[in-house]
Order: sequence, then structure tokens, then C-alpha cells
Amino acid sequence: MSAPKRRNAPAIVNHLVAFEAAARLGSFRAAADELHVTPGAVAQQVRTLEDKLGRPLFERLPRGLRPNRDGADYLTRVRLALDIIEDATGELLERDSQRDPRQILLSTTPAFASRWLIPRLGLLAQAHPQVALMIDASDSTRPLSGKGAVDLAVRWGTPPFADAYALPLLPGLAVPVCAPALRGERPWRQAADLAQQPLISDSHNNWTRWFDHYALPGMRFSGPVFSQTILAIEAAEQGMGIALVPRLLVANALKAGTLVLALEGHELHSDAGFHLLADHAPQAGSAAEQVVRWLQAQANKQD
Repeated sequence: MSAPKRRNAPAIVNHLVAFEAAARLGSFRAAADELHVTPGAVAQQVRTLEDKLGRPLFERLPRGLRPNRDGADYLTRVRLALDIIEDATGELLERDSQRDPRQILLSTTPAFASRWLIPRLGLLAQAHPQVALMIDASDSTRPLSGKGAVDLAVRWGTPPFADAYALPLLPGLAVPVCAPALRGERPWRQAADLAQQPLISDSHNNWTRWFDHYALPGMRFSGPVFSQTILAIEAAEQGMGIALVPRLLVANALKAGTLVLALEGHELHSDAGFHLLADHAPQAGSAAEQVVRWLQAQANKQD
């Protein structure tokens, strides 16, 4: 079945753009300023649309406009249609201006980028000097396909990951850590000893699960709370308390002595961990595959 002919498509799109802008901004003048046309041109576009539909779409107020019932219902669908057109156009333009295939955009969390990935980037440059790895460090999840997509992502979570090619990268073993000076003040020997100390929390709420695991359910504790794991780690290094964080993120700090284990042998195991995600399996020999293999090799060296 052939697609219907749309001889007047450009004109109707112009009418819809003017209608949406006027409805959103509440006046023909504001819409005209946004669209870089005259208020009369916007008003004419809207009147033409109303004539085509055989009904008014606005209540004309002494100071501005307001969509009437039909206009409000119509506006919802028009906005959806315009968003689809804008997204399709953006994706097409992105396709025409694709990055150099040797450039790989990787999205991950600030903690993983700062504490695990960045200290190893020199090794990537040595192994694959032709690859340019660009890092987007944010707790916001970037899409793996479509508008604003990244090539690869390293994220914390538990499989399966919907609509993604996923590889396990690093386990989620968490350990309690603190500054050496804080650890030296008291000989902590059991889990209950830590409840009396300031415990640093992040968005993962690991301490509640840690006390449950060590047969201390409902244990009350207090201390600073941060939205990001990287901030919790930095607070622990500053002596503000004890943080319970993935060991892989503090391995270098433990080696350097800026952090120490607050309590030996009291890890918290988790089904979650860091995983490597992509829209599909990287093509053999591509820059993306080289980065994937390098990340896996580095993960296998993790203590």
C-alpha cells in the first residue's frame, strides 16, 4: 500500500509550529519573537489552521491567548508530532556529521571515572595510540542509541540490562574504609563497634545492608550523606567518618595509604557490579572493540 500524498505538508507544518509556539507562550507577539517573524504572520498562520479545522483553537483574552478545550487537546498531539520530527531531523544530521571512527564516547559515573578509569588512561594510550577515548562522567544515564547516544557505558547495576549488549566488568564487593588517623584512635574489632562512629553514606545505602548481613538488623547509625560515591570517598579521606564503598574504587587509595580498612574481613558482597554496556556487540577490529578488550584486560588485573 503506497503512502498518501501530502502536497500541503510544508504549509501545515508551518501552521502547527506557529500554533504550538503561540499556545506555549500565550501570545502572538512572543511566538513571533521566538520564530523571528512578525506577530501578523503568526496570527495569520493560526487563523489559517483554524479555518482548515473549522473551529477556533484559542480563547482571545484581553492580554494574550489561551487554548480552548479543542485547542488544548490538539496541542498535546501537535507537540508529540513536532518532537518526533525534531528528533528524526537531529538523528539524520548527526548521522551526516558522525565522529571520527577512532573516537569513542564512553559514559560512566564520576566515581568510576575518577578512581578507576582515569589512572589507567595512560596505559590505553600506550596500547592503542590511535584511539581517542572521550569520557562523559555523570550519574545521568546516557542512551546507547538514538539522539545523544554514547558508544559505550560503564554502569553499576544488576543484569539483565534491557535493550543493551552487556558484559560484566568488575564485581561489587564493598569495604569499610576511613582515614588512617581515624582508624588509629580506636581498636575496632566487630561490626557493632562501627555503629558508634560517623558513617558516611551515599545513594546506594550500603550501611543498612551491611549491618543486616552481620546480624545487626535495624542498627541505628549517623553520619554525613552524599548523593555521589566519589564524594563519600573524598569525605572518608578527609577524616569525616567511615565510608562503605566498592573496593575497586579505593584500591589505589588503600595502596597509597590515604585510606585504610576500618574493619578487616567485613566485606559486603553484592549481586550488582560494574558492567560494560553498548547498543550492540562492537565490530571486530573497531576502536570500540579495542576499548572493550582493553577494559576487560584491566579489570582482570584488578586486585
